[in-house]
Amino acid sequence: MHQFIWIMKTFFVVVSGIADIPDPELGGKTPLMMADTPALDTLAKCGMCGSVLPLPENVPLSQENSLLSILGYDASKRMPSKEELVSAGSCIGKWDAPGYFVLPRFSGHGVVVSYHPYVRGIGKMALLRTVDITCKNDGSGMRFRQIKDAAVHAMDSNEFVLVHVEAAASMSRKGDYRGKIEAIERIDREIISPIADYVWNAKEQMNMVVVSDCISSWRMRKNLRGDVPAVVYFNDDLPYDTISFDEESVKEGPLNTPLPGDLIKKLISFEPVEG
Repeated sequence: MHQFIWIMKTFFVVVSGIADIPDPELGGKTPLMMADTPALDTLAKCGMCGSVLPLPENVPLSQENSLLSILGYDASKRMPSKEELVSAGSCIGKWDAPGYFVLPRFSGHGVVVSYHPYVRGIGKMALLRTVDITCKNDGSGMRFRQIKDAAVHAMDSNEFVLVHVEAAASMSRKGDYRGKIEAIERIDREIISPIADYVWNAKEQMNMVVVSDCISSWRMRKNLRGDVPAVVYFNDDLPYDTISFDEESVKEGPLNTPLPGDLIKKLISFEPVEG
C-alpha cells in the first residue's frame, strides 16, 4: 500500500534587495515605503507579516549566502562559493558540490525560476529543477513578464516554485533610488499581482511567500545586515490586517520567524515557530 504525502502548493518569491534603510533625502522613508505597491499591501492585509533575519551574524554577508540561509541551509557547514553556484547553475564543467540540502516536503517536488546562474545553482543544491526561460528584454532591461509566465506555468505541474527577482538590488548597486522605486512598482504590478491572483483563485489550498534576501542600501550601494520584511499568505486563512508591506509596518505582524531558516520551517509545519 502506497503512502501519499500531502503538500500544499507554494510560491516562494524572493525579491532581492527590496528592503532598505530610511533616508533623510526621502523624508525618512525607504524606496519600498515610497513605492506604490497595491499587490504587496493586499498580501500584507490578508497574510501573516513579520520581520525575518535572513543570515546568521557569523556567516559572511552575500546574496547567495542569504538565500541559502532563508531556504534552511545549515550555515554551520561550508558555504559554497558564488563561483561554485554559478558553475552549477550554468552547467559549466564539473561541479564538485559542497553538499546538497533538503527542503522538507519540497525537494524533488519543485522548480527554481531565475535568470541568475547562482540562484539556479542553489536550486540544484535543494534538489529543485531549473525552468528554462528565454532571456528576452521586455523593453526596460527587467524581464518581469517572462519570470511571471514561467512561474505560473511551472505551478501547474509542481508543488513548489522558487521565484527570484533581482531588479531592486540592481538599482541599489547603481545608487539609483528612483530606479529602485520604479523596479519595486513593476515587480508589484507584473509579478506579485498576477501570482497572487493565481493563488487567490486556486481551487485548492495554496500559499505564497514574499521575502527579501538582504537589506540593499541605494545610498551606500551595498548590502547590509538586518531584518527584512516578509509575508506568508494562505488562500484559506483569515486576514491579519497589516496596513502595508514595508520595513516598519510588518514589525508588529504575527509572523513568528525570529531566526534564519524559520520561515521555511513555518511552511513545513504550518504553525508559528517558537522563538
